[in-house]
Formats: sequence, C-alpha cells, structure tokens
Amino acid sequence: MKRNSRNKWISFLISLCGIMALPQILLQEGRGLAFSNSFLPVLLLALACPVIHRGLWKDGVFQKRPLLPLVLAFCFSLACGVGSRLEEKGYLELSDGKMWAALPFATLFFTVLIGEGWICLTRAAHEQDGGTGVLRKRWESLAVSKRRAALCLFLLASWGVLLLACWPGFFVYDAQEEFNQVALRSFSTHHPLPHVLLLGGIICAGNKIFGSYNAGIACYMCFQMLILAACFTYVCDFMRKKKAPFWLRFGSAVYFALFPAISFYAVCSAKDAFYSAGMLVAILVLTETMEDGNGFRSSRGKLLLLAGSLFVMASMRHNGFYILLLLIPALAFLAGKGKREGRAASCLRAAFAGIGAAVCCVALSACLQTVLQAQDEENQEMLTVPIQQLARTYAYNPEAFTQDERETLMAFLPVEALSAYRPKLSDLVKIQFNNETYGQDPGSFWRLWMSVGAKAPGSYLNAWLLTSYGLWYPEAVIDVYRGNEVFTFTYEDSSWFGFETELPGVRKSRIPWLNELVRRISLELFQQRIPVAAMLFSPGFLFWVYALGLGFLIWKGEARKAAAFLPAVLNWMTVIVGPTFLVRYVLIWWFALPVLLYAAGPKEE
Repeated sequence: MKRNSRNKWISFLISLCGIMALPQILLQEGRGLAFSNSFLPVLLLALACPVIHRGLWKDGVFQKRPLLPLVLAFCFSLACGVGSRLEEKGYLELSDGKMWAALPFATLFFTVLIGEGWICLTRAAHEQDGGTGVLRKRWESLAVSKRRAALCLFLLASWGVLLLACWPGFFVYDAQEEFNQVALRSFSTHHPLPHVLLLGGIICAGNKIFGSYNAGIACYMCFQMLILAACFTYVCDFMRKKKAPFWLRFGSAVYFALFPAISFYAVCSAKDAFYSAGMLVAILVLTETMEDGNGFRSSRGKLLLLAGSLFVMASMRHNGFYILLLLIPALAFLAGKGKREGRAASCLRAAFAGIGAAVCCVALSACLQTVLQAQDEENQEMLTVPIQQLARTYAYNPEAFTQDERETLMAFLPVEALSAYRPKLSDLVKIQFNNETYGQDPGSFWRLWMSVGAKAPGSYLNAWLLTSYGLWYPEAVIDVYRGNEVFTFTYEDSSWFGFETELPGVRKSRIPWLNELVRRISLELFQQRIPVAAMLFSPGFLFWVYALGLGFLIWKGEARKAAAFLPAVLNWMTVIVGPTFLVRYVLIWWFALPVLLYAAGPKEE
C-alpha cells in the first residue's frame, strides 16, 4: 500500500510539473494569465494524472521508456517553446531561462503521454472494423469499376461547385508570371518549364477556342481536377484492396472532396498540386512495396508507376529534383531489404527507376531550355537563407558590418532591397539580388556571410527561424504576406491561401455566398478560432502528426513502412530553408494524411 501511495504521488507531481511548465511553451498572452487563471489547467491535471500513472507504473514497478518517445517529446517541447516566442515577440533569446527551466518537465510529461498513446494505438490496431450499415452494404455491392467511377465523379462534382463559386478558379502563386512567359515568348528557368508550358499552353489554347482567358484558366483547372481525382481515387482503391477499415475509406473520400487544403488547391493554378500528386503516388507505391516485402522483384508496372510519379514530382518543382536525387540511394537500399532471393535485382530495379526519372527530367529540362532559349542566371532561390540572414543583420545589427563589408554587401544587395526586409518573408529582398555580381565573384559573398555570421550568430539564427517556424510550430499564424497589396485586396490577418484571381483572369462568382466563405477561410482567422478544428489547418500541427505517426511505426518495428514517407520528409527538409512558410509548400502533408492513417492504423480481417 505504501509503495502504491508513493507511486501515485510521484505521478501526481510529474503531472503537476508538466501542467505548470505548459505556459512557458505556449503563447504568453497576458503574461500567461489566460492559462493560469483558468479552470483549464485543473481539468488538464485531472485528465493527465491517470494517464501518467498508468504510463509510469505496471504492477507497482516503474516502466522504462524507449528513447524515441523521449526524443520526440523533447523536440516537441522545444519547438513549442521557441515557436511561441517567435510568434509573440518576433525573436528568440537564447538566454530565456524560463523556457529552458520548463523544458525538462514538459519533456518528461509528453514522453509519458506519447508512450501511453502509442500503447493505446497498438491495442486499437487489433480491433476489427465492425461497420455493417446500409451505406456500406450498398457501396460494397457495386462493381469495382463502378465504385471507382462514382468516387471520381463525386470528387469532380464537389470541386466543380467550388470552381463555379470562385470562377474561373484561383489564378495565383506565380501563375501570372508563368503565363506571361508563354504569352510573351520570353522564358526563364525561375519556374519549372514543364509546368510553365502546361499552364500557359492550356490557357492560351482555351482563349483561342472560347475567346476568353477566363475560359482558358477554367480549362486548366478542369484538367488539373481530372488528374487529382484519378490520384485520390487510386488512393481509396488502394486502401480497399489492402482492407483498410471502411470508416477510413469513406472518410478519405469525403476528406478529399471537401477539406479546404485539398479542394482549394484542386482549383488553384499553383504547381504544388501536380507536384504533391506525383509525390503522393510515389508514397503509395512505396507503401505497398514495403508492406509486401518483395521489393520490386515481381511487378514491372509498379516500377514504371514509381518512375513516372517521381518524374512528375521532380519536373513540377525544383526542390523535387533534389529530393529525387536523395531518394535514389535510399530506394536501392530499401528495395534490398527483406527476402534474400533476388535482392540484388530488386536494388537495381529501384535504383534504375529513380535514375530513369532523373535522366528524363534533366533531358526534358535541357531540351526545353535550349528550344525556348530560356534564361538561366538566377541564384537567389538557392541563397534564400543567407540573403535573409544578411538582410536581418543589416536591419537590426548594422554594427556587425565593417565599412568594407558594407560595401561588399551593397554590391550584392542594394539599399532598396535591404530596406524591404520582412522577418517572415524573404521574397522582397532576394528578388533584387545581384546575380551578375554573384556569378562573377561568389567567393566574396560567402566570405562576407561567414564573417558577419561569426559576429552576429543570434541574428542569423532568428532570420532562419522566422522564415521556417510555421512549418514546425502548431500555433503559428500564417500571415507572411501581411500588408502585401494584390489586385483586389490587401493581405491582413491571414495568408493561409491565395484567394486572388490575377490578370488576365477576372473573378466572376456564380455562388457568391460560397465565394465569401472561401475568402474568410483564406484571408481571415476564421477557422483558426475554432478549437481542435484549427489544428487541422496548421502545417506545424500536421508536421507533428507525421512525426508521431512515423515514430509509432518505427517503435512497432515497422521502419520500412515509415520509410515509404521519405519523399514527404525530404520535402519538409527542403522547404524549411526556403523563403517563407505557406500551406502550399507542404501540401503533401494533407494529400498523404489518409495513407499515414492507413499505415499506422488497424486492418480488416
């Protein structure tokens, strides 16, 4: 009895310390009083105590925790502590003693919760889906081909209503620049040329046929909708064949049709939709490959589908090509695991799939660049973080520059660019970067960057964190375009989605009330004020869903399943060194979410 009582007190103290540490890793509105002067901490303590106690002790004996939950809990606590300060103050002070003091208690608290949560998921994985409703019986009675067609039509009809509401669609996110390249026959490699020609070609053809640029833009949207509908139907069909629970299959179809992060981009001109669709299919093929344990020994079709999806991914965004190069050795390694028979052949097939996709991508880009005489003189996309670090240091720590360093800086970045510095967005600075000077003497730039960084490391750290924290901090508000003027509005509280229809398109809504709802979701803190639901719109929250989901698979000994999501992980690693944080950069988080739930969840017998 004494031991049991002591254990309960230990569990209570750990729970109490964890709850008391939460204000230091949450937003500090009202100096934390919004949390501490509320009944919420008491409620959380009452709910957490039994879970913590069950996770810490088994038959009165302390349960040792594996390392993985501890690592994830530490990273999550650190991300929340750092992110809350960046969101509130606009900078991080490494000397913030309260954050560091709270970190161990929060880490211990979340370590136990993560471990206990994984145990609960393991139990749930053995439960069968008992759904026998009328809807399921009627759906399962249909032929497979009819089910595929019905699902595809359902997706197209749902997105079609949205297209009518926002007619001719969201022509935004570099779309005007890409279209102008085709219209003016003046090309550059700033954007991937395959997407430039696809977008501009369809719009120009639509304009010639129907006599309206709006019709041309709508034609592009319809083409994209067809491709995405086929991809999402393939996902749902894959889960049917793999006996995923009916609730997941049904929920995935509704999710693909209606959730804003999916439906908005289905009728948006951004290249991220095709890029994420290619990555989604690659993840699906890899998931199936890692599950069956046979690698690529038996299916030539699977190999071709993987190569094709990787090619689409690499040709639609520049970072997709770098992801592909990193995937090639990983694919060869993973394909060689499992049964010994035919292991070498499987490795070679997987490597050839990646290499073939890369070669086709390079050949296509080189051919288009030569034929179109596209200019290729830009370096700023690769230098986003260094440019932003120098600009921030010049703005907040100008004393870090000597006179010679200041002159060198001006040779690469004029005063106009430096004065346009914004903490969360590097576009206004990097667009004025002097590529010609850099091309002649890149060494001067890098010597300047290293010299200034040695004198102002804190400034460099904050410059990078402020352009990336929305991709790993769940409570970040995506307002990176605040103050930017576009054709029909000025960004204010939220930049969650680019609601604009840029010229030559003109917004002509057929369903005004739905158009207004979309505007509120895109540009206001509308959905972000709804508890729980708000997190589903957060890139930072989705990052932790994937981190915990993939960690769960590794913890269960299914690391090969987790490896199937390597393209999405590599995508995140490339965008956190990008110019800012936007939903479209990590759209794959939403596209592949049902696949993650399938991989980590239960299966029907």
